[in-house]
Amino acid sequence: MELVIIRHGTTRGNLEKRFIGTLDVPLAPQGEELARRVGPTLPAVEHIYRSPLMRCRQTAELLWPGVEETVVDELRESDFGPFEGKNHEELKDDPLYQAWIGRAPGRPDFADMPVGESAQQVTERVSRGLEQVAADAAARGYRRVGVVSHGGAIMALLTKYGRPERDYYGWMCPNCGGFRMALDPDTLALTVLEEFRGEKGL
Repeated sequence: MELVIIRHGTTRGNLEKRFIGTLDVPLAPQGEELARRVGPTLPAVEHIYRSPLMRCRQTAELLWPGVEETVVDELRESDFGPFEGKNHEELKDDPLYQAWIGRAPGRPDFADMPVGESAQQVTERVSRGLEQVAADAAARGYRRVGVVSHGGAIMALLTKYGRPERDYYGWMCPNCGGFRMALDPDTLALTVLEEFRGEKGL
């Protein structure tokens, strides 16, 4: 079985470099246009599994119009706690934020945030989501399905299951970018067959 795993299209929060997390925000007009352009370049899928958040619903409908969807709550984005909805400028005086960015100047470690869900909690949650997708798709006899989720959720999932192995940031996807992957039904390992560059490739 193949999974085409794609990050949602661009939101206003992405453009403003905000921690969106579990906030249910829509795609920006740029994100809608991006999804319309990327859709025809992706492989066809028989079914879509997606996060419950609006930006993933809109992206899925634009990437693969008319394809039946299943909502998988475990595929939602990381919860950034009190950082949600804010950007660097708004958080720069927050002691927790200062301590966090000070641990890795220039490139804060999103897998080691001091608020919200821990990296382990996110990984455990998205792992349950992958188990649900794999079991449901196998039961229905699908050969290729789409998965529409979020940057942090995808990075957490593929850090555990992606092959060949990469570090956390090695799995970072641009908006509407992602991977076509072969799923091992026994181990849930996901082997990269093709990479999609999303907004970076357009």
